[in-house]
Amino acid sequence: MRVYFNSNFAGTTQDFAAGAKGNLNATLKNNNASHELLSGPTGCSTDGTNSKLPSTILVYRVSLGRVDRVDFKTYVKNVLPNEWVTSWPAASLDAGAMAVKSYAWYWALHSTRKTSGGQCYDVRDDTGDQVYRPSSAQTSTSAAVDRTWSNRLTRSGNILRAHYCATTTACGGWVDGDWMSQYGSRDLANSGSSYQAILRHYYRDVVIS
Repeated sequence: MRVYFNSNFAGTTQDFAAGAKGNLNATLKNNNASHELLSGPTGCSTDGTNSKLPSTILVYRVSLGRVDRVDFKTYVKNVLPNEWVTSWPAASLDAGAMAVKSYAWYWALHSTRKTSGGQCYDVRDDTGDQVYRPSSAQTSTSAAVDRTWSNRLTRSGNILRAHYCATTTACGGWVDGDWMSQYGSRDLANSGSSYQAILRHYYRDVVIS
């Protein structure tokens, strides 16, 4: 059960496991205006591993001042069209889908970040991590997510924290093998490269499985 300070599932929250008892913490100040039944992981936990996709991800909605637990595939589909140009060739979009998913997957496993109010989160919804906008999914980018969903990007068996930026110049340190140029992925796709070849071009010593 998730307890919210405000009505309509808004404001500060506190989670309670099934069958658990407890007092509301100081941030709720004994106010609780709405309650939501949860399934899957709760609190700061994830059910993902380096070989298993997380079912959800904790997204810090910066301008709203709250953390949402979002279905993981829904999250990726509502990030990719805000980070890649939706009309770019399929191989570029597929490479982008892999990078967006891998970056988020890494942080779902490793994040220890918290908001100023003490809520844990995996990723921000702005350029501090990846731009997430609910209901922004597009047909071309969602298809790329679906095509690559069963694949993962690892280095030494661990999910890659895949960085990317607009161009090789903007990336700065992209040549160290941890950054992908978004426009470069477009150009490689236009020249006939597969999404796997694009990923291996930019990310050093990675395995696509």
